[in-house]
Amino acid sequence: MSPLKLTYQINLPKSLEIKETYYSPIFSTNNDVFWQLLLQLEDNDSYGLYLKPVAGPDEITWRERSKSLSFEIFIKEMKNNNQITRFCNSYLLIPPDIKIGYGYGCSKVLKKSLLQNGELIIGVIINNIEYKESGIRKTYSPKPIPKNLIDAWKDQLFDFQPADVEFNVQGETFYACSSILSKRSEYFAKILSGQWSESTFIQGDNDNYDNEKDDQINNVENNFEILPNLQTDSISNGKKYESKSNIKNSTMLINNNLTNNDDKLNCQIKHRIEVSEYDPITFSAMLEYLYTNQVNWTNKDNESITIGLFRLADQYLLSELRERAKIRILDELNLSNVSDIMFNLVSDYEDLKEPVLKFMAKNFEEVNNSQEFKDILANLVNYPNYNVILSEIWAEYFKTQKN
Repeated sequence: MSPLKLTYQINLPKSLEIKETYYSPIFSTNNDVFWQLLLQLEDNDSYGLYLKPVAGPDEITWRERSKSLSFEIFIKEMKNNNQITRFCNSYLLIPPDIKIGYGYGCSKVLKKSLLQNGELIIGVIINNIEYKESGIRKTYSPKPIPKNLIDAWKDQLFDFQPADVEFNVQGETFYACSSILSKRSEYFAKILSGQWSESTFIQGDNDNYDNEKDDQINNVENNFEILPNLQTDSISNGKKYESKSNIKNSTMLINNNLTNNDDKLNCQIKHRIEVSEYDPITFSAMLEYLYTNQVNWTNKDNESITIGLFRLADQYLLSELRERAKIRILDELNLSNVSDIMFNLVSDYEDLKEPVLKFMAKNFEEVNNSQEFKDILANLVNYPNYNVILSEIWAEYFKTQKN
């Protein structure tokens, strides 16, 4: 079947009575591709019209939408005598790297002084839509929760298990339930069952426990830090800082907690796992995914941690997270990061090679002049496969030029 065309429009009666920004109902062009129209009052005498994507959970740019679809937005007014006046009829050429959270369209295309209080019609024509018969959803609904996550939490109802796994990630400590980890990851299922060697299994009482308890209390007195409660089923390290005036109360709280829960603390942690190759922010994001199926793709400074999550997902056999991270890596490709991805990442993950290679070849002149590429040239000793990779880039570049 040939691509289809969708015309979506909204009729707003009495155009002079539109006092503020208007959002249209959400509409769809495909199973999981949703949109809104935005009529925005931009000053006291003009409106702008924008097409807004309703982003999926992992979308960050217009890359796929603008690559496959074309858009035409329009505004017109039907007067009381049924005559129609057109104010805007514009084709949108949307760069693929435009952030998905923003609308794209025309600003100040309609002056209020030109309206005659008729029926205002706003709309968009979207071309090249691929129609798929199977699985079409009529309403906007989130993707279903994975069955292994449902099963993992269901097991907690009948066999509650407190946190029994301790991760030491570059000096920061995280706690989790082995039952959750094992249900969500074949990797963790094997190491927590003792089939692999990454985990240290703990048996019996800890002879040095009293000394450790005193050290923890002294640490609070010296550094004003409340240590995490080992009983909580938390995936974060739960650190909190108190003012000096509250040190005594904090110390007493921890002392009582440790005293009352000696037996539980002695036997609770069954596995300790050291993680040195990943930073705590990325590792905690992976744990959060295992518990919730949601992914935080940036750190506190809004910098991407996608590549680290991709590596983690690949190592820990999290195929769904790996695929989501892969898509996001390709969406985040730009002139600044493509050199690092090409020379540091692609050689280890063959399925990334073709799209990254094509991007680099298509934009090679700009990439070649970027500081990131110059940094690689200045440190070739760190890139033993540089000549092989560069020859592949050149081959793809000449192929692109020929086409």
